[in-house]
Amino acid sequence: MNRIILLFILGFIGFYGCNTVKKGVTIPLNFTTASKDTIPYNIFYPTCYGKKGEKVPLFLWLHGAGERGNDNKAQLKNVVPYLISPDVQAKFPAVIVVPQCPKEGYWAPVKRFEWSIINGGSVTPPMNGVIQLLDKLMLDQNIDTERVYVGGLSMGGFGTLDLLSRRPEIIAAAVPICGGSDFEKVKNYKDVPLWIFHGAKDDVVKPELSRDLVAKLKELGKNPRYTEYPEGNHGIWEAAIREPELLPWLFSQRKGK
Repeated sequence: MNRIILLFILGFIGFYGCNTVKKGVTIPLNFTTASKDTIPYNIFYPTCYGKKGEKVPLFLWLHGAGERGNDNKAQLKNVVPYLISPDVQAKFPAVIVVPQCPKEGYWAPVKRFEWSIINGGSVTPPMNGVIQLLDKLMLDQNIDTERVYVGGLSMGGFGTLDLLSRRPEIIAAAVPICGGSDFEKVKNYKDVPLWIFHGAKDDVVKPELSRDLVAKLKELGKNPRYTEYPEGNHGIWEAAIREPELLPWLFSQRKGK
C-alpha cells in the first residue's frame, strides 16, 4: 500500500477514534491478556481528550481488597468519584484508568494480614494484566507518556509499589496509601517521586510498613514525601486524595525531570 495512503488512513482512524470516545463519564470495558485472562476496567476521558496538539496525562488507580470482583463497578466506589469530578478535571484533566482485581486475586504477591512476600515475589496474574493494559493504553497518541501516574489504597497501595518495582521507567510519580512494599525491590524505584500516606492507628496494615519504606528510601539517598495522620486508622484514602497540595504536586511531575 502506498505509504501516503497508509498514513492518511491511520490519521483518519486516530482522528475518528478520539472524536467518538465518550468523554466525561466512566466507560466499562474488558481487557484480554496474552494468557487469555480478562481484566475488567473502567476508563474516563476528559473533555479535552483528542484536542489537536494537546496530550493528557494518565492516572492509573488501584482499588482495595473490598472492591475485588467482576462486576466492573465496585472499584469505582472510593476516590474515583473525586478524581473524575468536574472541579478536579477542570484543574487536572487526565485519563483515569481503574482496573478491577478478581475476587480471589491480589495486586501484589503478599500474604494478606501478615503482609509477607509470597511466591518469591513473582508478579501476580492481576498485576501482569494491569501492566499489559497500561502498555496498550500508552500507545494512544493522545496520552502524554511522560506523565503517567499510579496510586492506590490498601491492597492498591501494595499494588502501586509492586508496579513501580517492575516498571519504574514508565511512571512519573506515585501515591501509595496505607500500603507496603517488597523491601528487596525498593532500589528499583528509588528515583520515582513518591507521596506516601498512612494512618498512625491503622489496625489493618500496620503503619510501620510505610515508615520503614520511607526509612529505606532515605538510606538510598532519597527524600519521599510522607504524611501520617496521627488519629487515622485504615480508611484515610479520601482525606489523602484531598490533601490540597497532592494533585498539584502529582500532575507537575514529569518523567525525566
